[in-house]
Amino acid sequence: MSSQPIPQADVENIYAELRKLAAIHLSRRAPKASLQPTALVNEAWLRLAQHPWKSRSHFLAMASTAMRNVLVDYVRSRLAAKRGGEWTRVSIDGGRGPEGMTFNLAQVLDVHEALQRLTQLDARKARVVEMRFFAGMDFDEIAEALNISVVTAKRDWQFSRAWLYDSLTS
Repeated sequence: MSSQPIPQADVENIYAELRKLAAIHLSRRAPKASLQPTALVNEAWLRLAQHPWKSRSHFLAMASTAMRNVLVDYVRSRLAAKRGGEWTRVSIDGGRGPEGMTFNLAQVLDVHEALQRLTQLDARKARVVEMRFFAGMDFDEIAEALNISVVTAKRDWQFSRAWLYDSLTS
């Protein structure tokens, strides 16, 4: 992305991509969560607008990270404001996370911290989780964004799911 203004058609396409990502993120939350897709998109856009991206896959990867950070900040502020916050269930079923696991709002921070530990162990595997779970990217898109093979992306996903499951349940 250059320093020139973004054409309106591109902005609309970018916004549509962000709305899809917001829907993925918020579909894992209980219906009574107060964070709305528009707020998530707007916050993520403010964080993304300052950084260039090279391709659609790169943009989705960056947007996933931005939305994850917005959600973590949201959870932290809710918990700080309410001393424990409202216990809202967050499901990561549907093949995008360790199956059968459901998290309350406070445990979203545990997932975030587990991903940070995984990053220290193997940053690429953590990025695969972020792109697959938070951005809903398929393995072809992940492989393109990380410049790895599809087989490696699938292998990283399988390892990371098991590692996160062990980390979060022990």
